[in-house]
Amino acid sequence: MSEAEETAHKTQNYAEVHFETKSGEAIMEPLKIFRAIDATYQVATPILKGYVLVKKPDELTRKMTDTPAVIRLVYDRIGALQVYHGLTDVAGELITLKNGDKPDQVAPVELQDIDGHHYYVMTDDGLGEQIADPAHFQPGKPNAKTNLVSLTPAEKDKVDKMETELTIDPDGKLPDMDDLQESAEEPEKALDASSESADEEDSSRLERANDDDHEAEASEQSDSQAASEQATPVALLAKALTLICDSMQEVDDPKKVDALVDSSQKMLEAIKSLTVLDGVKEE
Repeated sequence: MSEAEETAHKTQNYAEVHFETKSGEAIMEPLKIFRAIDATYQVATPILKGYVLVKKPDELTRKMTDTPAVIRLVYDRIGALQVYHGLTDVAGELITLKNGDKPDQVAPVELQDIDGHHYYVMTDDGLGEQIADPAHFQPGKPNAKTNLVSLTPAEKDKVDKMETELTIDPDGKLPDMDDLQESAEEPEKALDASSESADEEDSSRLERANDDDHEAEASEQSDSQAASEQATPVALLAKALTLICDSMQEVDDPKKVDALVDSSQKMLEAIKSLTVLDGVKEE
């Protein structure tokens, strides 16, 4: 190495830019930026197809030092968008998201314009904010799956009412379990009435046909089994929630009480999720 080359080597350095996933896997080969020591340089954040930028250094305008710098840009796979049209749509419409004009955003999605409907974000806690501009919707978390639902004002009111009835008070107060139990038992009462009507009809047929008592008993057992199989998941969860609340009254250990409260909250979330997916029927 000549004296001039050695002098140049001592007066410049490089920064190495890595493009990685959240798990540390390389997406592409690192790039090196060569500059004179103390010179200013800019770290570019390119758009990588199928990925969004999720983490970068606070400062992208930097000064070259006499020690090589390693700069990491973290990307994640682009997420997806699932749109449900109304409370009875359990399949939904899957929309593929694409790269946008910025590395940390996806391209806006034009949601279907349905007269009298508004779009809402679905969160773990229920319905979130209303989408203000459906023609240019951009997910807040482009690297995650976003769920939307379109509802009429009447459907939105029913969901709000159900969420209110199933919400636990911030102070830990549970909703009125008698009302919840009564609501959950309504489908079972209808099944019982249907079963009684079927029993009477079967009895009449048995009398006309002069069948014996064993056949009548078999018919009743069959009807009872059918009614049991039609018990709704919401009704069963409500019964389980009632048992948990009863247990809370009998337990003195604070840790066990906290565990039961946590279980009851998860049970309520399950009931709310089933209600939204299965639909709220007209009263």
